[in-house]
Amino acid sequence: MQNDSEFIPHLVAIASDPNRLLAAQHVAAARLLEYDGEIYPKDGCAITLSVLLQEAGLNVKNTYTALALGNVLKERGWQLIELGKQQVGDVGSTCGRTAHHGQDHIYLVLNVLNQDEMVIADNQQPKPHFRFASGKGGKTPTRFFLRVTN
Repeated sequence: MQNDSEFIPHLVAIASDPNRLLAAQHVAAARLLEYDGEIYPKDGCAITLSVLLQEAGLNVKNTYTALALGNVLKERGWQLIELGKQQVGDVGSTCGRTAHHGQDHIYLVLNVLNQDEMVIADNQQPKPHFRFASGKGGKTPTRFFLRVTN
């Protein structure tokens, strides 16, 4: 199996560059439209992160739901990390055990400012932006983080 940890610095570099993040979002938008006709950015978080992971060199399938992508990463050996312990390169998830359309979200942590506030990359803005793990600002609270450990 591929050692995912060696790809994390490149993943963070790609997602931190607004031009490269926007390019990945355009690829994700086209794939999402082809997959189920959905108009990006709605429902685009998982495919956006899938594209970023692929561009960093990780061999992951196109995945279209946050819950499914979290499970893919867990199957690859990524470990659950509790809130407040997140680090650069971790993946944040708002998912529970079952899918909740409109509430489920998955994103990449690019910088940790404190236990709650981070800079992240996802489908919601065409550049890295702030997000609170607590959900402050009207977002769904993050339930856990995933960290590559292999």
